[in-house]
Amino acid sequence: MGRLHWFANGTRAKLMIAAVAILLVVGAVTAGSLLRGAPAAQPTSFPPWYPMTNAAGDPVFADFENHLPCAIDQPAVADCQRVKYGIVLYRDAETGEPTTYLTSTVRVGVGNDRETHQGSWRITTGTGLDPQARVYELDTNAPAHLRHYWPIGEDILFILDENRMPRVGDAAYGYALNSIPIGLRNVTPPR
Repeated sequence: MGRLHWFANGTRAKLMIAAVAILLVVGAVTAGSLLRGAPAAQPTSFPPWYPMTNAAGDPVFADFENHLPCAIDQPAVADCQRVKYGIVLYRDAETGEPTTYLTSTVRVGVGNDRETHQGSWRITTGTGLDPQARVYELDTNAPAHLRHYWPIGEDILFILDENRMPRVGDAAYGYALNSIPIGLRNVTPPR
């Protein structure tokens, strides 16, 4: 009787192993056919939010962007999680003189509406920290709290406050804008 019980248990184990192996093979074949049959999801690509030339045909000189604290708006907008802000500067192609600017503000958590401002800009001098520092100054078409910027090298632009001091951020976001390659296309991963 002991041998018969062992034989039955051994056969049962072999049958279970065979069934699992068959299920694995069928599953692999099914998954392979599904993957081959479905087209691969493609990422979505978006062009830059600004034109590569202004109305006069002047080319983009610089694109600076970053996420800012919602406190950039006084008072802060309800439900705001962060502010996606960008500024694009245009220059005369022949003289290199400043011509126009375009700003973009999107308040994340509030909606997808893009607020833009455009006008002219010039280069002045003097921050609260350095009287000789170069400052990019926007005209009165820009909101008063977003008119003065301090370029640090080619890659960073500090937003200055009403005293021309660099604004202080919070634990999550600051007020330094980073240089973005001109004409960069934004790509979202496939879903």
